[in-house]
Amino acid sequence: MRRAIFGLAAVITVGIALTGCTGSAGHTESDDKTINYWGFEGGISTKTAKQVISEFEESHPGYTVNAVVMDTADFDVKLPSTLGKASGPDLVYTGTEPNHLGRYVNVGQVSALDDVWQENGWDNLVPSTQQRLTYDGTPYAVGNELETVGLMYNRVILDRLGIPVPQTLEDLEAAMDKVLAAADGTTPMVLACGGPCYAGLHMMHALSYATIPTDEIVAATSDGDGAYTDDGWLEMLEKFKKWNDAGYFTADASGIPDENHTADFCAGGTAFMVKGPWMFNAMAECEKANPDAFEFGFTGFPVADGMPFQAYVGTGKAWFLSSSLDQNDEKRQAVLDLVKGFTDVSTFPSWIETDQRFPAVEFDAAEYKMTEPQQQAMQIIQDAGDNGGAVDVGFNNSAEETQVWVAGLQGILAGTTTPQDVIDELQAQLEKDQAAWADAK
Repeated sequence: MRRAIFGLAAVITVGIALTGCTGSAGHTESDDKTINYWGFEGGISTKTAKQVISEFEESHPGYTVNAVVMDTADFDVKLPSTLGKASGPDLVYTGTEPNHLGRYVNVGQVSALDDVWQENGWDNLVPSTQQRLTYDGTPYAVGNELETVGLMYNRVILDRLGIPVPQTLEDLEAAMDKVLAAADGTTPMVLACGGPCYAGLHMMHALSYATIPTDEIVAATSDGDGAYTDDGWLEMLEKFKKWNDAGYFTADASGIPDENHTADFCAGGTAFMVKGPWMFNAMAECEKANPDAFEFGFTGFPVADGMPFQAYVGTGKAWFLSSSLDQNDEKRQAVLDLVKGFTDVSTFPSWIETDQRFPAVEFDAAEYKMTEPQQQAMQIIQDAGDNGGAVDVGFNNSAEETQVWVAGLQGILAGTTTPQDVIDELQAQLEKDQAAWADAK
């Protein structure tokens, strides 16, 4: 198997907790012509995904794709007990972190793809994708939605206050100080950490890569040999606390749910927000709705002075097949054909220009019409180069560790937990995850 060449990008976004099916009713999960497909909305309900599914059903008579949009919580509950069985999905589109793909590979619930990797062109996946999809030299999934976590900003506010786009972490802090000093009710930085605290975890992605070398971040995982007691992690959480204490974040952030927490940014009430390309379409709509108060800008989240530029780069999602298909060659091939349809070069204009999502197979950006934020995202990914990482902090190990992150961030925001307390809890959970990973192997 050939390694892929360098490429691109990030973080996850949660799917909508709705159920939707394509194809005809009347098929059961035991029907070999029904492909049960569970995934986040990007692989199911976007224009590109729907078109690929429709074309697949036309070209594969008798086959029906039962496509169900699921969110992270549903996946965490349902996949462990159903993947690899007839009662579960044949195809999954979800995160690629060890917490998802890795743990299923370890217990034999995922079909290896080394037999079809090159012939389907998946050996041209970008390296950050390939690292996340390969275990013991064998690929198990096909990446999509290259992402990065960056700094979104409202040009209207920055222009009004005479703030240049921050180039270093210190510049960003000075900019947020200037927003506060204006005393006009503008919030420096959007943050919401109620419920699953996804926005808080995105902030951890950004601050980690802004202050900690990538190799140390990648090592602090269930399949790595690092630790949260290593230099950098405590200092990063102390900076998070400092920012909260300074009033940079949305007031009462620990109690604000993720739903609609971006509304104030869109309305022109907040200067900065940490998100990624999955939000570009929504930001374009915000500009249309509030042209006088909001003009969208996107740039790399600035790193600390003296550090080389680095950023989280990886895949937001990936397709992987149930190991139950290894007993049914015909259906396995059909499912592989569906995945090949999703990754065919003919779909790239739709993925990139309509859905504003980047495929994980190498492509020439100059051949496509990209918005300015998309171009900036591609530049961030290129600038990160070998300093890009394959781990999205906060989702990188177990569901239990994610909960430690969430509770810790909420505690820091509420003033009931110290950064050192969070480090102690993270380290204890990481040691359990690393031991479990070693046992599974």
